[in-house]
Amino acid sequence: MVIGSDFMDIISDRTDVLKILPEAAEELCSALFRNSPAGIYITRNGKFIYTNIEFRRITGYTQDELSGKDYLRLINPRYRQMPKQNVASLWEEDDTSAHEFKITTKEGKKKWISEKITYLKYGGNWLTMGHWLDISEHHAVEKAWREAERRFQAAFEDLSMGMSIISIDGIFLKANKSFFDMIGYDEKEVLESRFEDILHPEDHRTAGDLMQLFLSLEKPEEPIHKRLICKDGRTVWVALVISLIGDSEGAPSYFIVHFSDITEQKRIEEGLKEEERLYRSLVDSSLEPIAVADLDCHLTHVSLKLLSLLGYAGSSELLGKKIDSLVASPERDRVEPWILDCMKQGTPGNLGCGVVKKDGSLLPTALNVSWVSNDKGAPMCIVIGLKETAAAAGPPTAVRDAQSSQSIALENTATPIALVNEDTTIALVNAAFEKLAGYPREEIEGKKSWVEFVAKEDLNRLKRYHLLRRLDPGAAPDTYEFKFAAKSGDIKDVRITISLVPGTGKTVATLTDLTETNHEKVAQSLVQLEKTINGTIEAFAKIVEMRDPHTSGHQERVSTLASAIAVEMGLPEDQVKGIVMAGKTYDIGKAYIPAELLSKPGRLNALEYQIIQAHAQGSYDILRSIDFPWPVAEIAFQHQERLDGSGYPRGLIGKDIMLEAKILMVADVVEAMSAHRPFRPSLGIDAALEEISKNSGVLYDADVVTACIKLFREKGFSFKKLEDGS
Repeated sequence: MVIGSDFMDIISDRTDVLKILPEAAEELCSALFRNSPAGIYITRNGKFIYTNIEFRRITGYTQDELSGKDYLRLINPRYRQMPKQNVASLWEEDDTSAHEFKITTKEGKKKWISEKITYLKYGGNWLTMGHWLDISEHHAVEKAWREAERRFQAAFEDLSMGMSIISIDGIFLKANKSFFDMIGYDEKEVLESRFEDILHPEDHRTAGDLMQLFLSLEKPEEPIHKRLICKDGRTVWVALVISLIGDSEGAPSYFIVHFSDITEQKRIEEGLKEEERLYRSLVDSSLEPIAVADLDCHLTHVSLKLLSLLGYAGSSELLGKKIDSLVASPERDRVEPWILDCMKQGTPGNLGCGVVKKDGSLLPTALNVSWVSNDKGAPMCIVIGLKETAAAAGPPTAVRDAQSSQSIALENTATPIALVNEDTTIALVNAAFEKLAGYPREEIEGKKSWVEFVAKEDLNRLKRYHLLRRLDPGAAPDTYEFKFAAKSGDIKDVRITISLVPGTGKTVATLTDLTETNHEKVAQSLVQLEKTINGTIEAFAKIVEMRDPHTSGHQERVSTLASAIAVEMGLPEDQVKGIVMAGKTYDIGKAYIPAELLSKPGRLNALEYQIIQAHAQGSYDILRSIDFPWPVAEIAFQHQERLDGSGYPRGLIGKDIMLEAKILMVADVVEAMSAHRPFRPSLGIDAALEEISKNSGVLYDADVVTACIKLFREKGFSFKKLEDGS
């Protein structure tokens, strides 16, 4: 009986458990589902009967809104077949892998879902239980990555320069169309080949050595020059810029290499070497007594005429000597400072002095100093010419007039201006600067440093600008404001504009006192500043005319005609002003050209003509340092271009040439042809108009030509009237 009693107790206990099991199971499932980080749902016959908190957060619906709702209604139409396919696969293959699709939330937001589903039987019904994970962010990142990859691929292929990806073993992994075009091979021929396979034999290294070279570059962003052998046997010079790409551990993985075709540049460099050889030959055989010196004033070349004049048998007796060693005392000590000052000022000049011949006798001469500049306007060497005189000569009248014009312009402006040496000492100031600083110029020039006028709170900032300007002129601002400390102790708010003097370490500082400024004063300052600019430009024009007296008034006449054409074409007043300024300055680069070439009566040879052509670049180099409100430097740079690309220095074609330059080129041609030149008489205005008419639309802009001809033929414009003042 005991055993029977115990058995009945067990049966009773199990019965109690079975009675409470549905409630316990529901509570357990509810707790598990409610706290799950995944969205969980249960459906019966495709209708929701249960969802957890995360599922409702993902969809934006409440439980009441979801209960009885069709499961497929949440899924975007294009993905609705996927769940059905999943059901089939589960029945057939017991597939429990995740599937991805898009849903639309209650708020209309689109989300990407990763879903896993399973099936269970409960109460005689098959139920579907699903787990949802919101993977929208993952999809957005993946989409952004694919878009970035697509853009990189497009940029890689569209680059005009050659670009390739090379393994650290020297094997081409990828290259763009520009690279294949450069070397003439197709993609199949290049990929999987080695870099050394197309390297010129004289530049040949093993692939390992080349990769070591790539890896050892201290500044990989600076190009190295190599030669490649093209499929057709041609040699192409390329500048390689190498970027090393590392893996996630920082170890070298591959190189991205940019290839720039510099073959033409190399040809030009070789041509320049040949030009230098010819130039040296010209110096040696010159009929004039001239000498060439390096920038330290050591003689490097002398003409036979100079050797003969001074009584030397050969150049070896002079080469390596300093220029001042040829000059008698007391002028000797001031020769080099005078030469360097001319170069810093950017103005060739003359100095009367006595030169000592080999036999010790004294020869009264005038030293003419000029220099040859590179394509960036920096002096490369000094050219000294000797001219016998009855007595030591001073600066010619034209030079004195030009210098006087500059001095007058400087002194008459109400704008404080200072010329500052590279070591920050102040070399020159005008009266307005004296007034601003409160010191007489005798206490400033050559005695005070620029930093002495900077208030303490701005001192470090301005020192940094000064250093940046020496290292990289483009990195420091040209205009900025700071606190100016005057002698009285007053601190004044000023705005400064810095301009580098071409070919020197000096800067011109132009200041505006902002302390008590008002609109009327600003307007007056602008007018005065314009007068200053005009006065400076007039002085520059006189310097050019002094070197080339046969073209006296040429720039003024061209400027007047160009502005008249611009007005006839209906251009805005401000644009006309820019053309006037460009017309007065576009030939300023002739200051770099030897005066003998400018006034040569016969035809120029090829080398001499090439030297003359450099004046456009010279004008640009000088004018770009001046902050004009118009693109004056670029107009001057383009004034010798032609619509068909036959002009110089860059061979621009019609659409690339500024309208202002198109106007200036026509005015320049008309004035030049109608004026007398050393190598020919005047061709007359009719011939000039015939030239531009015949080449209208070919060399010259048709609208500009039409306006120019109308001025002369219908409106009575003439250069003679300008000269007569009528």
